[in-house]
Order: sequence, then C-alpha cells, then structure tokens
Amino acid sequence: MTQTIPAMFESTLARLPDKPAIHHGDASLTFAELYRDARATAQVLHQLGVKKGDRVGVCMSKTLDQVVAIVGALYAETIFVPILPKLRRDNIAHIVNNSGMTAVIVDATRIDEVRDCAAGLKLIVARTAADDDELPSLCDLRQHASPPMGEFSGAPTDTAAIIYSSGSTGRPKGIMISHRNLSDGARIVADYLGTREDDRITGVLSFNFDYGLNQLWQVLYRGASLYLHEFIFPNDLFTLIAQHQLTVLPVMPVIISRMFDSRFYAPDTGATYPHLRTVCTTGGPVSAQMIDNVRTTFHDADVYLMYGLTEAFRSSYLPPDELLRRPTSIGKAIPEVELYVVDEHGADCPPGVPGELMHRGGCIAQGYWRDERKTAERFREIDRFPGERVVFSGDTVKADEDGFLYFLGRRDSMIKTHGYRVSPTEVEEAANKFQNIQASAAFGIRNVEVTEDIALAYTSTDGKPIHRRVLRQFLRTQLPTYMVPRYLAHFDDFPATGNAGKIDRTAVLEELHRRVTADEQTA
Repeated sequence: MTQTIPAMFESTLARLPDKPAIHHGDASLTFAELYRDARATAQVLHQLGVKKGDRVGVCMSKTLDQVVAIVGALYAETIFVPILPKLRRDNIAHIVNNSGMTAVIVDATRIDEVRDCAAGLKLIVARTAADDDELPSLCDLRQHASPPMGEFSGAPTDTAAIIYSSGSTGRPKGIMISHRNLSDGARIVADYLGTREDDRITGVLSFNFDYGLNQLWQVLYRGASLYLHEFIFPNDLFTLIAQHQLTVLPVMPVIISRMFDSRFYAPDTGATYPHLRTVCTTGGPVSAQMIDNVRTTFHDADVYLMYGLTEAFRSSYLPPDELLRRPTSIGKAIPEVELYVVDEHGADCPPGVPGELMHRGGCIAQGYWRDERKTAERFREIDRFPGERVVFSGDTVKADEDGFLYFLGRRDSMIKTHGYRVSPTEVEEAANKFQNIQASAAFGIRNVEVTEDIALAYTSTDGKPIHRRVLRQFLRTQLPTYMVPRYLAHFDDFPATGNAGKIDRTAVLEELHRRVTADEQTA
C-alpha cells in the first residue's frame, strides 16, 4: 500500500520499538530511539524557521547522525537533499544554490566547504567540532527542543528528496523523489529479495544515492537491522559480515572488485559465511570473475543482478536461478513495472534488435527540479498509455527470445565509473582551466572492474604534450578523486565534423581506444 516514509516507519515502530534498527561500531539506535531523535531533529528545524517544503541539505559521512538527520528532515515535512561529502566546493555550491536550500546539516568532513557555499543559510553541525564551537550543534539543540510537534501530515505524493545526478552536459540535475517513490521502492525490492524482519543488512553503500537509501527504507519497512560500514579495507568488511552474522550484502561492481583485490585482500581460508543468504548488485556490468568470487566465497547466498536509473529507481532484476545461464543479462521487469525496448518512433523492437529502454509503472520520479524542458524530454506522456507518464531511460538495450534484457550502452555520453555517474562536460570544464589546454574531450573507456575508466583527450596551445603528472595533479585540485581521468592523451588537433566545426567525438574515441590498447599490450 502506498504510504509516506513516516507512516511506514511508525507501523514498524509499533511492533518493534526496542529492536536495534541501525548499528555503527559499538553504538546503535533502536526503532524507538531513532523515532525520538528524528522527531526532535524535525522540531529543531521548525524552531530555526525551516518550513514545510523547504530544502534541507545533509552533507555527512555515514554515521548514526546521518540517518537521524535524513529521517528528521522527512518528519519536518521538508525535502532533504543529500550532498556527497567527497564533492569539491564548486559542486557543493551548485547543489546548494540550485536547490534553494534553507538549511544544511553537516559534520566535520565538510564544514569549511559548506560554510563557504552557505552564506545566508542555516548551518547546523551534527556534533560540536572541537575547533568549531560557534556553529549550533544539532545534538545540543535536540536536548533543548520544545515538546514534539503534532502528527506528520504529509502525503505520499509530496516530494521527499531531491537527488542530484550528473547529466550528459552541464552541472548535475536534481531528480525529485516522492514519499511514494521511496516507500514503493522499499516494498517492491523487499518483496522480490525476500527481505525479512530478522535480516541483518550490510550498510556499505552511500546514503547519498537511491540504492544506498533503499537499504534504510527497507529497514524501516520490514523491521530489519542495518550495520553501517565505511568500506576501506576488504578484510574489515569480511570480519564485519562474519562477526555480526550478516544476512544481506548490497554492493556495486566496483565494491566487488575492491573486496577481492589481491593487493588488499588476504582470504581467510577457514572463514565461512553460512548466515549470508542474499548478495545483490546494481550500478554496472558484473564480470564472470566477480560472479565467481562472490559465489565461491558466499556459496550459500543467492546472487541478484539488478538494473535501475535514479529517474525510476529500479527497473529490472535477474533471478538467481538464471545467473549461470544469462550472466550478462539485466533480467526482466521488477514487480509493478513494465519495460519496453522501443525504436525512435516508440514502436517495440523485435528480440535481438537494439532500442531504448522505456519504463512504465512503479517508482517513476516526479521529474527534474526546476527544469521543465529536461523533464519533458525524459518523462513523457505518449498515446500508447494515455493519462500516465513513462520514463525513457536513455539506455540502449536488447531483449532475447525469452524477454530477458541486455544492456548495450548509454544513449547520452554519461560516464559511469566507480559507482558514480560522471558528466564529461564537468571533466572538460576542469581541464580547460589549465592554462596550456586549448580544448578537451572526456570519454569512458570500458573497464569491467569499475565499469568505465575516464579518458581525457586534449589539445594544447603550444602544440606540445603536457607532463602527465603535472596535469593530473592540477585536475586533482579541481575534481573529486573518482572524476580524475586515468588516461591523458595529447592530440595535435581534434578531427572535426561538418556540423559547425564541432569535435568529431566518435573519431577521437576510436583513437583513444587504439592508444589505450597499444599501451596495455606494451605494458
């Protein structure tokens, strides 16, 4: 049944008030404690003048405080906007300004950067930093909050969050997510994964994106427990799984690669994980080696391959019993969703013929924040389904004779790397700030371990290559680590198309592939 996140949470709260909901290290919050702190956080926001529908940023590392801030923002009937702490100052400023935030809750990870971007906004720290006592502390404010507010009065159709996702050009765009999107997503995914009240879910994913957030919503829906973990060293993660007898492991391909990277992973040949029964992954293709590592290590677990897009959260999954037969498939539609492979005229493509994936049914977002044009391009009403909107994914797929789908590529030029969607334009804008670069073009080069590596082609003002170390060091000052290109390639000149002298990106990419292949063969 469609409902708000608070209504979904309170149904579980009534059954399991004293059960631990969220664990982090030696600390935990029961469902009752999470409810208490979230309601107090909502009261603090209201006392500071934050109103229903205002945008509240949450820029925090993965902690109990971050969970409280997110749920508290929802109880305040505001729209919470997650801000990835790894972002640079310019990216944070764009999200703050584009969303029109009223307040930002931040921790010590990004106090300085957020303060620079938050002039005139209410800035609240989760806990008082030792060297920064002038900012109000949310923990202190909660202790002196007035009696709790009245009952939550929001509706399932209210916007609950704005999640910023990079576009193929320009700055990241905000995707509006309703309470219904969040609660339906929790219910649908919990149903097909079989999430249970006694599950102990591994919390390695970021709460700044829909996949990670869905683990929190499933906990609030089913009454499971979530164990937060900042994934750095593989053996620490394996120890966590064994020590707490975790039962569900949601990951991304890049995490699988790091888990079994021989440079950092020393396998415990005597370790077994009999309690782990579900491993699920989305966010990019999974190699045969990744699947083999997972199945060999967690041999009692069912492995689910999934596909989704923020505009519709989750579209498809591959049942575990199809994994060996169709290891490269993204599966079929999730419950309450219909998927179609269509050509440029909207007609169905026959099996084996590539087309764009179109999503109809559950979990469709509300559109792009303050961008009617882009919303109309992606979220459309078509004659085939009068009175409803469908989502055109921008991804090229094909279906086999049995209806199983296979991802082929992105219709736009988005780069997907290390679990992040990266706009080539953002990389190019950073590179073009280097004084000797004349023009640049960024691309994704397939690497199954991280989905794609970023390659930057450039021309220089003096026609000479720039020392790679110098250019890479400059880019590190301009971009988050995951956006710094792995490959840097100097071109004497870029080939041009007949379209007003634009760069022939296809020709540049072909040359990049040739160079990368040659470098790898001689390495």
